[in-house]
Amino acid sequence: MDAIHISTARRIMEENEFSVSFLTAAGEIRHIDRAVSLRYDYLTGTRNIKCLFDDRPPNIRRIRDVFIYEINDIEVYI
Repeated sequence: MDAIHISTARRIMEENEFSVSFLTAAGEIRHIDRAVSLRYDYLTGTRNIKCLFDDRPPNIRRIRDVFIYEINDIEVYI
């Protein structure tokens, strides 16, 4: 399986719509099929993303980049 560095994953998130899998603060695994990055805070390492759904309104989540382990079905390493 291929893997990409977190810096490459950041570029993907800034330029395109993407799918993302990440760990929550509670240790749960979450997967979002369609998301768009809204804002990135380099100092805290957090990112606001808009989750796009087909059957309900979009919502906004804040995630930490270090908890992202997959972008567009490609493993991410730090």
